[in-house]
Amino acid sequence: MSLNTDHMSWWSLMKELASTKVLNELTKRIEQGDWEPGQKLSSLTGLAKEFQVGVSTVREALRIMENRGYLLIEHGRGVYVRSRNYWHNDASLELTQLPVGDLFSLLEFRGLLEPEMAALAAERGSPGQIRNIKQAASVMIDDLAKGQDYYSSDIAFHEYIAEACSNEVMAKVMKGISDLLLESRRKTTRIPGSAQKASHFHMLIALAIEQRNAPLAKEMMRAHLEDVKQDSMKLKQPNELKQPNELKQSKNKGSKESKESK
Repeated sequence: MSLNTDHMSWWSLMKELASTKVLNELTKRIEQGDWEPGQKLSSLTGLAKEFQVGVSTVREALRIMENRGYLLIEHGRGVYVRSRNYWHNDASLELTQLPVGDLFSLLEFRGLLEPEMAALAAERGSPGQIRNIKQAASVMIDDLAKGQDYYSSDIAFHEYIAEACSNEVMAKVMKGISDLLLESRRKTTRIPGSAQKASHFHMLIALAIEQRNAPLAKEMMRAHLEDVKQDSMKLKQPNELKQPNELKQSKNKGSKESKESK
């Protein structure tokens, strides 16, 4: 594994820990009544400064909290606290609870739904919605180039496509599985080059949607998910993910056992 990949893995871990810290602290404050229902939270930059983390880290935490019913995010207006009856915290969908086997189930589900959604977005998406899709694809490319956390822009890309379908059920389904999408991406991040390939596919999909080419958008999304599936299969092959020193130790151990058996 290259030094660059090692750095990316370390960086991803640090981002995950920081996001969890923000998530837990904000959840605690809301549950103990520091903010009233309907009250607006500080801006992203304000929260980032308060927690001494990046804006993308705060955005990721807020997105998870929205999916759990604690917050309502209104783009262009702000983030608002929701009343207690909306709150939920389904442990079965916790992002730390997704085994590799379930990852394939998720990909199977996405393969049935998302290519059709991409086609619908090309046919039905408003100019503003399509701009959001393309912007999310561009932001992910920029984040990767800067070595920054790209998870939020990755998930936002797929959610924006769902919103552009003009089908409320599809939009809610995508938001409902965003925690699982997030963990799926975190797992495949360990595969060298996977994020870069995903960002390339995202831009191809966005351009097809922008051109109102529904068949091409559908095919590009299908190809993207198939590529993710192929990368995910490597998670079942331990040597693909071992650090160089682990591979060396494993090789030395096998050589030693071979000599002892002679």
